[in-house]
Amino acid sequence: MPIYVLEPPPRFNHPYPGPMIERVLPLAEARRACAHMGVHADACSWLAKNKCYLVIPRGGPVKDLRAYVRHECAHCNGWSENHEE
Repeated sequence: MPIYVLEPPPRFNHPYPGPMIERVLPLAEARRACAHMGVHADACSWLAKNKCYLVIPRGGPVKDLRAYVRHECAHCNGWSENHEE
């Protein structure tokens, strides 16, 4: 069974309108950084002071890093962490 990153709904799938800070880290470091933010996942994002922060894993199960960026950026755009539309 293929592993993939869930594609966000179209209304959230656009560039974040403010500053975005993206950190690409080795998988283990990305998981630790996300766990530090209370998220148990390979990638994560959060908003702080109108900036979107992304942690993206390098060397993870999904090789297309842009898929992680689209997914996490959508969370900064208001997509719920439950992935509801």
